[in-house]
Amino acid sequence: MEYRYLDVIWLDNLFLNFILNWITRKLSGNASPMWRLWCSAGVGAVYAVFLILPGFPILSRFPFKVLLSLAMLAIGFRISGFRDFMKLFGLFYGATFLLGGTAFGIYYFCNAGITVTNGAFFIRDFPLTIVIFSVVCVIVLYRWLWPLLRLRLNRHQLIYPVEVGFDGESIGTDAFLDTGNELTDPISGIPVMVVEFKQIQTLLPPEIERIFQEGREENLEYITRVMADSRWISRFRMVPYHTLGHSESLLLAFRPDRARIQADGTWTEIGEVLIGIRNQRLSGSEEYHALIQPQIIP
Repeated sequence: MEYRYLDVIWLDNLFLNFILNWITRKLSGNASPMWRLWCSAGVGAVYAVFLILPGFPILSRFPFKVLLSLAMLAIGFRISGFRDFMKLFGLFYGATFLLGGTAFGIYYFCNAGITVTNGAFFIRDFPLTIVIFSVVCVIVLYRWLWPLLRLRLNRHQLIYPVEVGFDGESIGTDAFLDTGNELTDPISGIPVMVVEFKQIQTLLPPEIERIFQEGREENLEYITRVMADSRWISRFRMVPYHTLGHSESLLLAFRPDRARIQADGTWTEIGEVLIGIRNQRLSGSEEYHALIQPQIIP
């Protein structure tokens, strides 16, 4: 005869549900307080106990499990809209599959007593070290692997429409959020948005346009000579930067009259920003023609 202790089952599931909620909170950036995560985990743990009790087999059916997920998300997180809810829903199940797969992988390697009955997680002989090791593995995967996966899977979500205005003219293009980009003007500390020359060409004064057409955008002596006779000299500056294959290069940048970005369907004015001009394509597939950094996003 096999004995199952309801208090142990409840504690097992409380702990694991909280870990799932915490991972979901971290991945989504939700500002929900910890007490809500614990309340949500407690509801899931109570559900697991009822699955073990006789007389409640209907709770193991798929619709009830989905309803439980919805209830846990509603209790545990601050939800601003349907889109936010669907994001949380997807991340919650992603974290569930990740933690469950890690735990069962360790089970097969270690022959530990981890089992699931009617969707309820419980542990024979309570090998807590297996659970802790599983959680540590998930955290390591989150810290090191998730940023790479998110960049691959959600690449299109990192592209933002931007608009730049200069001397009465404006252009619009798509910019890629480069999370590793920290390019700023070393003198003023103003962030730099990098834009392809062909995209920004129509905004540039003729003398500046000629610099790029002749391929002399890194020739400091030539640029200095050209800019000395330009009425826009106070708006342009040279910004040092590093790229693969170049120990150090110079990027000609200017201060626009205005710049704005579209995020979550809303156009927002960007504060102080410099527009760096790159005489090369930034995307081989031409998905985007500019690069922005996280601090530019409102």
